Amino acid sequence: MRLRLSEWPKYIVSVLLLLWIVFTVFIGAWLLVSSFKSTREIFQGMWKLPSQWTLDNYVRVLKDFGLARYMGNSLFVVTVATLLVQVLSLPVAYVLARLRFPFSPFVLLCFIAGIAIPVQTIYIPLYFIMKEISLVDTYTGIIWLYAITSVPFAIYLLIGFFRSIPTTLEEAALIDGASAGQAFLKIMLPMARPGIISSSIYVFIMTWKEFELALVFLSLDEKKTISLGLYSLITRLTYTGDWAGLFAGVILVVVPSTIFYILVARHFISGITAGIGKS
Repeated sequence: MRLRLSEWPKYIVSVLLLLWIVFTVFIGAWLLVSSFKSTREIFQGMWKLPSQWTLDNYVRVLKDFGLARYMGNSLFVVTVATLLVQVLSLPVAYVLARLRFPFSPFVLLCFIAGIAIPVQTIYIPLYFIMKEISLVDTYTGIIWLYAITSVPFAIYLLIGFFRSIPTTLEEAALIDGASAGQAFLKIMLPMARPGIISSSIYVFIMTWKEFELALVFLSLDEKKTISLGLYSLITRLTYTGDWAGLFAGVILVVVPSTIFYILVARHFISGITAGIGKS
């Protein structure tokens, strides 16, 4: 069967994506198998299976190198930041979606600009501000940074969901004697649940893997997140030549987040598409 000239780009892209998937799966499988070997076994037989499947590398990385503590730090920081983003963004998104007041388009434009402006451009002034109010090297500081940098996208996404909800539902609730706050809590929030779930998943994944903000604002070892912990682990194990331990650390960081995304991908993609399409 002959392919038309216009169809070639689509097939070329499909083949390239397939090759990339195969390569990624192969590397992931090799890392997983190598994490059960000793460093000597890795160099003696790179493509061989382990002579003895053991969890010693994982135990050593979690206990001796503190990866378990870093994962706990990240879980706490990311969970609180995700909840804080919802608390901050839901009322703002509702007001911008439902109410018309002077300069409301300008306010919305400011939040959209917050998505477009790279956070790296404000690292220096932000560091001095955080230093002045004693929030450097604190959980509170990094949580607020993660929340503030995630709020603009969450607002933009949630506006689309609030706009898609018929105003007659609120009007009926108000006629029945509900206050504006009760209508928001009992009518709008439950119906915007797909947007809340999607924005929460987005914030959770992005802050879990975030590295630069943590590198700038966290230097105490006991406060480091998983991304900084992995960076420290790579540095230490590279110098000691403990490649088996390094592979185990990479697997511990990558696999849980990958499994989490696979489980929630359908809800995340459908929510993102619906929210942005209605904004």
